[in-house]
Amino acid sequence: MTNKKRANKLAKITVASAIAFSALAQPLGTLVTVKAAEAPTTAKAENRLLTASQDIQFKNAQFTSTATSIPDWTPITFQMIDSEIKNFAKSSWTKSGSWFNIAGRSSIMPDGVGGFQIYTQGGYSGGIEQIVDTKPGEKYTISYSIQQPGVGTYGYNRVLVGDAWDASNPRTRISGVLLVSAFQPQVSFTATSTKTAVDIGLGTGTGTDGGYTTVVYRFSGLSMSNTSTTNIAAPTINTITDKDTVVTGTGTANKHVRIELADGTILTGEVGADGKYTFTIPKQSAGAVVKATLYDGAGNVSPDASTTVTASTVAPPTINTVTTDDVVVKGTGIPGQRVYYKVGSADWYEYRYATVGADGTYSFLITNQPAGTLISVKHTVGGIDSTVATTTVIQGSVAAPTINGVKSDDTTVKGTGIAGATVTITIAGQDRTATVGPGGNYSVTIPAQAVGTVITAKQTLNGKTSNPVSTTVTQGTVAEPTINPVTTDNTSVKGTGINGATVTITIGSNTYTGTVSGGEYTITIPKQAVGTVISAKQSL
Repeated sequence: MTNKKRANKLAKITVASAIAFSALAQPLGTLVTVKAAEAPTTAKAENRLLTASQDIQFKNAQFTSTATSIPDWTPITFQMIDSEIKNFAKSSWTKSGSWFNIAGRSSIMPDGVGGFQIYTQGGYSGGIEQIVDTKPGEKYTISYSIQQPGVGTYGYNRVLVGDAWDASNPRTRISGVLLVSAFQPQVSFTATSTKTAVDIGLGTGTGTDGGYTTVVYRFSGLSMSNTSTTNIAAPTINTITDKDTVVTGTGTANKHVRIELADGTILTGEVGADGKYTFTIPKQSAGAVVKATLYDGAGNVSPDASTTVTASTVAPPTINTVTTDDVVVKGTGIPGQRVYYKVGSADWYEYRYATVGADGTYSFLITNQPAGTLISVKHTVGGIDSTVATTTVIQGSVAAPTINGVKSDDTTVKGTGIAGATVTITIAGQDRTATVGPGGNYSVTIPAQAVGTVITAKQTLNGKTSNPVSTTVTQGTVAEPTINPVTTDNTSVKGTGINGATVTITIGSNTYTGTVSGGEYTITIPKQAVGTVISAKQSL
């Protein structure tokens, strides 16, 4: 080979062996490639640092491997014919030493720290592929570093970034034109689907490009970041309820619009000439966030517009039983939502509310309420009121009434109680009742009772009865005994009195006593002269 021919060949290595990155912003299958000059050599540690500073979209961007594969990366083969990429096909891994072979045409040796070497035999093309998540209309930039560690040889070498392809095997491009832009260390593309394929490979070319010998490159620092600009006005998005199956809104006429549902589903369409858009969606759960974004196909996007799905109906809270003893009302509701309440005939006020805790319960304070008071609660979520849940205050515990002291000559039992309560007086198993008046007092008529008789009292209100209280009859006023006429012949004084009472007869300065038995008494005295005054009294 002459020196002149050798110089021509070396010149061809410098340009024809440059790297190409392809970016796909088309419907499924469209491929765009971009050539780039060889990047300067970068140490592995520096590559890791650069990669860490970006939002990496790739799985296994460190290119770690197992004994049988490079996880998350799929081996592929393709053909480079007259600078066109054709006949894509998925392949399978085989292992030879540190190299993973692809259909016997290309081989990859991963280093596990963010890079790998790849070579391909003359006339063949192969590489690896990963499908990454993208958002239609958003612009992405793929960055990488590349070196040629071995002796340079001839070949057209490609690093490809494209949209997803059809499911046939071998695969072919569905549509699109192969575009080439030389000497770029980065590739930017605008996604048109939610999945984009990144294919890294070497193509030595056939056809008019000729068939070339084995070539080797090292790739590292592969990363992808979102680089979209914002210069489109944000759209609007109308309110959505959990019963709706459409989402509507407005935006710049004829722009693309992207709807993102809470589960990550993305729908794309167009804003009409009238500035409106409509999408059919599955029903969404209350609280889900739905976003709308406009884009122009050149990587420019608008700010997001979003709406939170509201409930078309709101489940009411519950309310526990409330008694006259309670000063706290409790119940259950929707976690994080407010429970508005009112007591009795009061109006609803926005500041009268309790917030339902994460455990689904709430509570609020009240003053003791009389039985029969109505307490009402409701939810208001997104401007929608639930039905109202209510409870009527029931009687709690009933305090015992009081009972005044009763004497043997009393014919009433008196005391205090709860206004409206029924007081029951029990004497020797017999009941007598009365109602406690508005002032809290009661009075029950009874016959006079003997000293020592036990009288009990209890009160009942709204079906609840108190514990009993009691009192023992004490001696009241003692009536005078009677005294029969006495003659000068009589040696005793007789009369009537209270059984058990002691009757005392007084004659002058002398006294004589006896006990009443059978209602009568007889007391012995000496005969008395006519006109003597005799007095009798009884003690009990």
